[in-house]
Amino acid sequence: MMMARDFTPQRPELDAASVDTLARALAKYLEDDEGADLLLVLRHIAEEARSRHMHAEQLLVALKDVWYSLPAIRNSPEGEQQNRILQRVITLCIRQYYAG
Repeated sequence: MMMARDFTPQRPELDAASVDTLARALAKYLEDDEGADLLLVLRHIAEEARSRHMHAEQLLVALKDVWYSLPAIRNSPEGEQQNRILQRVITLCIRQYYAG
């Protein structure tokens, strides 16, 4: 049986090293609520996303994928505090994306 060719265009993605750096920065942010490192990383991934022609919503999907993969998030019950932190991170990310 022949399989039909997949003509779905490849979705642009962040570099694996950038994803790892983002995961570390988010984990640190969750531990100490210090946003300076996170802001630099978000600026970097926003620049990378624009250079790879990623739409803002594609970047946010990637950000959320990393967020929900963090052990601190996976292993804790979802709550209002967690949602507030995520919303703050998303806002910072959007600002960095459109600042460039």
